[in-house]
Amino acid sequence: MKISELIIAAVIGVLMLVLPVTAAEYQGKSIDNKKINAKAYYYATGGVYDVQVSFKQNRATIYFNGGYQTTIQLKQPDITDPNEIEGFGKLGQIPLSDTFSIGLEYDSNLVGDRQLSSSPLEGFWKISLDASELKNLINQ
Repeated sequence: MKISELIIAAVIGVLMLVLPVTAAEYQGKSIDNKKINAKAYYYATGGVYDVQVSFKQNRATIYFNGGYQTTIQLKQPDITDPNEIEGFGKLGQIPLSDTFSIGLEYDSNLVGDRQLSSSPLEGFWKISLDASELKNLINQ
């Protein structure tokens, strides 16, 4: 990586730390810190899961049956279509910013999965919120 690229990355990182982050919003109203029933599609598994989702700024925490959860980085915190909420995050990873995350890296070889290459969409999630529950939340 060139020195100029490192400087640009450092400046962007500092700006992300000091610039205010807005709440996740739908129709101009904050939906932060409220659990909403939803369906979540995870590209890596191809599965669609019945979940609950809570938003906080530009992140969404997905709560699965059985007590498991994962947090993803939203593509954008302003939600225009509650059936097309996109974000990125791998299971076992916690996003720190738009660029960095920490956590355990899942090793599929440990469970016998012999896929050799990973897709750039591996951490892609698409969330579809329950329409009636969202409507009730917005009208409160």
